[in-house]
Amino acid sequence: MKELEVYKKLGLKTKDDVFHYLINNLKHTNRTFEFFIDWGKVFQNVSNIEVELNLLNYLIGKDDIKNRMKELIKKYPNVVSVIPILVAVREKNLEVLVDFKGKDWKYKKYSFRKKKRYNVEEINDIVEFCDKIGLLEIFTNKKIKNIVDYCIGLEVGIGTNARKNRSGIIMEKITEWYIQEVCNKLELEYISQATKKKLSQKWNIDIPVDKSSRQYDFAINNKGKVILIETNFYSGGGSKLKSVAGEFSTLNNFLKDKDIVDKFIWITDGVGWKTAHKPLREAFNNNDFLINTRMIADGVLEEIIKL
Repeated sequence: MKELEVYKKLGLKTKDDVFHYLINNLKHTNRTFEFFIDWGKVFQNVSNIEVELNLLNYLIGKDDIKNRMKELIKKYPNVVSVIPILVAVREKNLEVLVDFKGKDWKYKKYSFRKKKRYNVEEINDIVEFCDKIGLLEIFTNKKIKNIVDYCIGLEVGIGTNARKNRSGIIMEKITEWYIQEVCNKLELEYISQATKKKLSQKWNIDIPVDKSSRQYDFAINNKGKVILIETNFYSGGGSKLKSVAGEFSTLNNFLKDKDIVDKFIWITDGVGWKTAHKPLREAFNNNDFLINTRMIADGVLEEIIKL
């Protein structure tokens, strides 16, 4: 940790004071309204397969449904590719355990990849899968009235699994709001989702990367050198936080001796860190700049950039 004038103004005299201030001012959540569901993505996903779903609507309430489905697949083979979606699965190749009563378990593979036509065996397998998972019974008994509406509900459910990712995206948006304000004030340019290629094209700057997939959340051009910023939010605890702290300590050490890098700033927040004091403190002691959103509002980010 580097000492800053703003810390003195806040009455923080020692490293312990600054760390306790960081811990005591962690936010309990960063949920905005957009956290709960991405409606645009839900309706886009359904719109992409709406024709196929409406074709499957033909099966609702039909008798002799196995043969009806076989006929449908023969006439409209494109319906096959959407069947896994009906059980909230994105994969097109599924392997199912069909017999576990023996030394060697037996599996059966089902493919739902798009084809211009399916042979009799493939169609039988597809219909078998739909029957075994109970889908055909639901169609026959009209427990689903409209498959398009049903899939909208499924997409909402699947979308809840992406909430952790949305929390990270929201944290980036919050951080960007602050960065934009500071950069406008200091007349500096910044880039979000800064890759090696992006910085080379925009600023002719060759940033160091510790792995080929490295993408910094933000990069600020400070007179030909870059300030690199990473940000995240953890509302819940867990063993992952120890590895996160270790990762950003390692990244800090990797960037520290690179001439083109002016500073590396790790902005993190969330009460989850209260369950991981020790690894966060180790990173705090190791890194020059580890702050939370309250500290940004206090003016810490601006002072770091101006250093």
